[in-house]
Amino acid sequence: MTSDATPLAPSSSINAVPVTGIGASAGGIPALQAFFKALPSDTGAAYVVILHLDPEHQSDLAQILSLATSMPVTEVGDATAIVANHIYVISPNRKLLISASQISTAPFDEPRGQRAPVDSFFRLLARQHGDGFAIIMSGAGSDGSNGVKDIKENGGLVLVQDPAEAAFSSMPRAAIASGVADLILPIRDIALRIPELIRKKGQLHAEQNAGSNEDALKRILGFLRLKTGHDFSNYKRPTVVRRLARRMQVTRSDNIEDYMAHLRSRPEEIQALFADLLISVTCFFRDASAFDYLSRDIIPKLFTNREPDSVLRIWVPGCATGEEVYSLGILILEEAARRELKPEIQLFASDLDSTALATAGEARYPLSIKSDVSEQRLQRYFTREGDNYRIKREVRDLVVFAAHSLLRDPPFSHIDLISCRNLLIYLDRDLQQQVASTFHYALRPGGYLFLGSSETIDGNTLFRIVDRDTRIYQALERPRDKLPPLPRILTGPTIVGPPSRPVLRRSPSTNDMSMHRQALEATAPPSIMIDEAHQIVTLSETAGRFLLHSGGPMTSEAPDIVRPELRPDLRAGLHRAFEQNQATLTMPIPVRFNGDVHAVSLQIRPVQKENDARVALVLFLEGGPVERKNDNRTTDDSAPTTIVTELREELLATRERLRASRDQYEAVTEELRASNEELQSMNEEYRSTSEELETSKEELQSINEELQTLNNELKLKLESVSRAHNDLQNLMAATDLATLFLDPDMRINRFTPRLAQIFNVVNGDEGRPISNFTNKLKYNDLARDGKRVLADLTTLEKTIESTDGRWFLLRVRPYRTLDDRIEGVVMTFVDITEQRKMEEHWQERQHLLLAELSHRFKNIYAVVQAIAGQSLRDSGATDSTRNTLNSRLRALAISHDLLVQNEWQSVAFERLLSEQLTGMTDRFRFEGPHVELPGELATPLALALHELETNAVKYGALSNKDGKVTLTWKKSEKGGKKRLLITWSEAGGPKVSEPTRRGFGSSLLEKGLPNAEVTREFRVTGVICTIDCLLE
Repeated sequence: MTSDATPLAPSSSINAVPVTGIGASAGGIPALQAFFKALPSDTGAAYVVILHLDPEHQSDLAQILSLATSMPVTEVGDATAIVANHIYVISPNRKLLISASQISTAPFDEPRGQRAPVDSFFRLLARQHGDGFAIIMSGAGSDGSNGVKDIKENGGLVLVQDPAEAAFSSMPRAAIASGVADLILPIRDIALRIPELIRKKGQLHAEQNAGSNEDALKRILGFLRLKTGHDFSNYKRPTVVRRLARRMQVTRSDNIEDYMAHLRSRPEEIQALFADLLISVTCFFRDASAFDYLSRDIIPKLFTNREPDSVLRIWVPGCATGEEVYSLGILILEEAARRELKPEIQLFASDLDSTALATAGEARYPLSIKSDVSEQRLQRYFTREGDNYRIKREVRDLVVFAAHSLLRDPPFSHIDLISCRNLLIYLDRDLQQQVASTFHYALRPGGYLFLGSSETIDGNTLFRIVDRDTRIYQALERPRDKLPPLPRILTGPTIVGPPSRPVLRRSPSTNDMSMHRQALEATAPPSIMIDEAHQIVTLSETAGRFLLHSGGPMTSEAPDIVRPELRPDLRAGLHRAFEQNQATLTMPIPVRFNGDVHAVSLQIRPVQKENDARVALVLFLEGGPVERKNDNRTTDDSAPTTIVTELREELLATRERLRASRDQYEAVTEELRASNEELQSMNEEYRSTSEELETSKEELQSINEELQTLNNELKLKLESVSRAHNDLQNLMAATDLATLFLDPDMRINRFTPRLAQIFNVVNGDEGRPISNFTNKLKYNDLARDGKRVLADLTTLEKTIESTDGRWFLLRVRPYRTLDDRIEGVVMTFVDITEQRKMEEHWQERQHLLLAELSHRFKNIYAVVQAIAGQSLRDSGATDSTRNTLNSRLRALAISHDLLVQNEWQSVAFERLLSEQLTGMTDRFRFEGPHVELPGELATPLALALHELETNAVKYGALSNKDGKVTLTWKKSEKGGKKRLLITWSEAGGPKVSEPTRRGFGSSLLEKGLPNAEVTREFRVTGVICTIDCLLE
């Protein structure tokens, strides 16, 4: 908890106000409104609403919910007392804290994307209000699916909105997938059920405090033991009572007697109560500090001084849904990665709950485990699958899951570490001592025992304490003959063991099992196994004495091949076994064997294993011979009594057989009556179906006539389509173009024969993706360009080259149907190789012509420069005049050369600057976009820039070492025409004043640029010249 969290009052063991936590996210507000509209305002409970709110905006949730209920609605801020019939809602960017009597908020510890406010609150609610209520409503993600497990573990009830009704079903489905949902109902039904559950909770508390249901509780536990084979009578009584109260709330039982009746009449409730008592709830790295200590101090010792071929064995009894054993597997793999020698690793995980074991074996968990597992471990040991994380194979393959009873089945042996967390707390002290003895027997000498934070075995002489805070113990080594005996099976009566005596030990023999089977066969009564069709499945070696085939065809039906005296009782017993699932033991039946009469009883017992067919086991219990009576019975005084006794026994046996026959007859009669009802119902359905078929026949005749007319029309249309197809084929052949038709998935619909010269396609390739075929084009974007044309619905043209030196004009157009639907693209490849060669030839001649013109211009420029220079010298002109003329001619030549290089089309303004202003580029700063100058503007603009640079060197900013020139330009539009605005700005030079006379340079600047406006400002800081000219 962070330091700025609002403090809460200490917890109390007495929770006066029941608290209901409600978690929701996307689509949750309409669900909350419907819930509170249907919920009475006097339920006596407090309701806490947790939503995923935007942390950067104020929430109006309290005002919205207040319109749907008359209960007060408060947005939680500082610590607030919990009041009945009151609604508390979460604040933005805060998590909720709760104690027994107060609720408050605190900042989140996690970053925004990793917060789980519903899980966080449900866990606190389970800790402070163990038997509270949790409701999951519409929302995205899986927040809440871990918290509801804590609610269930601590005796609370979990209600989930029906996913079919939720606007966003991810949160409800994740809560249901956790396996702890008690009720899955629509929102209105949840609102109507909550008051009843709260009221029932108060009644059950009162009954528990009265303590008057001990006998009924024993009957329930006895009945559960009879049906499941597991005895919970030695579990802590408060835990059993709390779990029983939960089931009474869910099943709407008013008292424990009503629940007993419900339990007897509903077989599925037996499994539900069994699962509740097992408490198959856990999470990854539960009690992080304990797992840190285990990883840091205990697990490394398991690897120390271990042989490479040894086996590291770990057992997790009561593994529930597998989070704990996978947590240990991750720690073991992390330690093994730090070792060079790695032993074989075996993790055994056992539990009674087959549903929890199935979840553990699947190794798939909701996204909300991010709150318990670090991001690094999620990436290393988990794989994201939709809204779940799945354990990777390297961890899953270490673990063996098994259905195993810690109290009934033999333990695993040679174990290095046992992790049994939060199981002993549910057992009484005697049972805890027996389990501790079992653990010591299973552990190697020096092995470790890891218990839950609320458990202890202090005072046990079999273990020493390694760390009391983390509940880690180490097995002490003792002589094996002095160890306490393993605990007796708790599902039967207690048997006093014989006094201890020296045991003569011998090595086990391989014939022991064979001798055991032979002894059983020799001493067990003869038996046969019969299936539901009364066919013999198998029989023991000594059962043939009781079988006698009658004359006629061979059969394997048991009632037909047992001895005649046994057949009526066998039929009746099989009926009871298969129809009523009851065992039968018959009265002794006189059976004649080779002239001797023996009394034989039949024991018939139903047998069924999970997912197997039902069978019945028949045991033949043979008594002694039946004494024959002397024909002269009158001489014996006891003869009448003996005859009466025999007749009475025979009469009783006959009555029993008659009763069984009558039961069988009544059952068959009921089945026949039900079958008769079904047959009558089926007869009515058949009659109705027959009438419908007659009507359908008439309709089909009418449809047949319509189809004949339609068929004639289709024939005419088919002929028209055939002619159009022929025309299309001839057109495609006449054009002699390579044409390709593709569907929207870029699969071939049709192509012309010419295409085979470009692509390696043949007839029959229709329907295959075009990307599957090689081609002769230096072009890899064919499919991508086709999809772009489909997206933009425009025509695309490109010139592409083939590997054999040919050139093609590719044109891609959308394929439109007559009803203006787009069903692909059409690509045509036009061979433009000859045209390309002609263009290249023309371009070569043009380049040659331009080069010739440039050469002649340079010659003329040299002649003009020489004539002008000589003329100026002859006329006595100064060197400055000659230099000025030469620089202007050079500027003209530079612009002319740039135009020749660009085929007299245009010149980049930036290129012109770099060529003209080459002397002092470090004194210039350029800023502006890319601009292409038309040919007619390039030459005069070059001369203007030359004049500006010359003046700056002579009189302006470039005349000293500190001056700078900033040249900026930008494009604009005026009167629908594009213009270029150039600004020449000088700074840092000598003071400037406006010249008194205007020379040739000024005239060249102001009048030499066509369609341009030139302004100059002679400021003290420097000259600013602005040129605004047309670009078109």
